[in-house]
Amino acid sequence: MLNGYKAVYGALTGLATLGLLRVNRRDPLPADDPSLPKVSVIVAARNEETYLPGLMAALSAQNYPREKIDFWIVDDHSEDNTLSLALDAARRDRRFHVISANPTLPIKSPKKRALYTAIRRCSGEWVVFTDADCVPGPQWIRALAAYMSDRAGIVLGYAPLTGPNNPLQWLAEGESYSSATLSAAAVGLGFPFNAFGRNFAARRRLYLDMGGFGSDGRYASGDDDLFLQRVAARTDWKVEFAASKESVVHAMLREHDDPVGIKARHMSVGPRYAPGWVLIGLIGSALYLGLGLATLLSVVRLLPASAVRGAWLFKTGCDVMLAAAGLRVLRDPKRALQALVTMSLAPFWGWIIWPKALFGKLSWKGRTIRRAQTIEPEPAADES
Repeated sequence: MLNGYKAVYGALTGLATLGLLRVNRRDPLPADDPSLPKVSVIVAARNEETYLPGLMAALSAQNYPREKIDFWIVDDHSEDNTLSLALDAARRDRRFHVISANPTLPIKSPKKRALYTAIRRCSGEWVVFTDADCVPGPQWIRALAAYMSDRAGIVLGYAPLTGPNNPLQWLAEGESYSSATLSAAAVGLGFPFNAFGRNFAARRRLYLDMGGFGSDGRYASGDDDLFLQRVAARTDWKVEFAASKESVVHAMLREHDDPVGIKARHMSVGPRYAPGWVLIGLIGSALYLGLGLATLLSVVRLLPASAVRGAWLFKTGCDVMLAAAGLRVLRDPKRALQALVTMSLAPFWGWIIWPKALFGKLSWKGRTIRRAQTIEPEPAADES
């Protein structure tokens, strides 16, 4: 059994390593390059008065032709000063547009409804998404634009978590590196499946041609992964991974963030992935959970300890290879080391997170989510 584990785990990590080696690296386009496309940056913001000013300052500082970029802040039923802060920014910088999520759109997910409100109203050839708690550098959009070729339909970027406050958040920071290595590896292999919604660019026409988020609009998460998989499966557009340090967007961990709940919310849409990815996910989960179970069985002497130790040594070697290959694309040695710790704990934490993701009740920004769907009613629309 454990020999089979080694064979499958080794094959999967070997393929991922190959994918990482095939990702192209490009420098940001010059600010005066006439090929720079018109870009609309979209942010769905709910109760973000603490973080939104920092993001808006970073957006204002983008080194990109002013006539080719604008910013859309979509207020998602905030109950704090988010809307007034956004309106203040719009008065100072005419590139900012502040709107409220359209409650009449037939999209159950509040965030997707907010995003699609802006997608329909903006005019950029490309739409770029990030979150209010993110901090992009001044060359961010130019770095993404280097990958916006005539054949490209989607560009993915690295968006690591930063600023951990406790051990769980420290592990979450490492896990963000692991997720990015898989995202980049899948792009390199030509079979993209996951992304960071806080650093995600797509041609606007793709959303319009494909009817927005389609049936996936009922799920609270997956505005990035599920749309990415639909585009990859139904169109000939190419997906690129931006492998430059300027394209990185850092997402701030909040003091009271629950990494387990955040990961469970992201994983809750896993069963809604394309069938092939569901199968691969099941295999990967079985490998991780199976090794955790085998470890416990070896403790009570129901499995030979030497065989389990061998499996762990083999897994660790594969993990080191994968994390090291990720450095070529992500260039983030600090989080690569953290990722090795996270990966070593994955055979155990999966037993906690998967049940919570599939069957538990999650809370996110004042809303309740069960089985990947928001179940609390939306606030009534303002009739005025």
